[in-house]
Amino acid sequence: MSNAHLAAPPVTVGPPIGEARRVALVVHGRDQDPAYMVEHLVGPLKLPDVAFVLPAADGRTWYPGRFSAPRAANEPRLGQALDALEGAIADVPPDRLVLVGFSQGGCLVADLVARRRRACAGAAVLTGALIGSEERAAEPLGGLPVFMETGRYDDWVALEHVEATGRALEVAGARVELEVSDDREHRIRAGAVAGVRALLALDH
Repeated sequence: MSNAHLAAPPVTVGPPIGEARRVALVVHGRDQDPAYMVEHLVGPLKLPDVAFVLPAADGRTWYPGRFSAPRAANEPRLGQALDALEGAIADVPPDRLVLVGFSQGGCLVADLVARRRRACAGAAVLTGALIGSEERAAEPLGGLPVFMETGRYDDWVALEHVEATGRALEVAGARVELEVSDDREHRIRAGAVAGVRALLALDH
């Protein structure tokens, strides 16, 4: 698949992919970049045996509109972004792969799991929700562990959308854990880091 939607080849942190215990695709949010995810997530995780693959969106955004807009309103960039993310981890065996995204990146991870059916060992959706005006997931997800974390008062991704996404993933067969913080800032919190660490430590 084409990586034309990426600003540059993905940043990699940690051991070589072939030698890592687990591989994590880590997707940044709007107006962010891999450096933000390294500072606020990858570094605090302190998992030296995990290889992190961090793609960078061209123009620091994956798609132009809000996640809750009809999908057609974010095309063709939405489809290009999903293709680029899949291309970045095309050679990673599903049983070693965990998908992680924050904000706009979290929405893309939810979409990869629920609509693209990208096989993986687990997924973390941090302040994200399914893309499009219809919150529906493909079936089945076969017990896939999904960790979700968000703020109750987040201005960018309303809690109702996060909760609806969690329900949709559960209906599709995922095992969903949702943690809700009263923190009003749009950021990666300590609870999100702890949840991703636990997900990466699971013996899938």
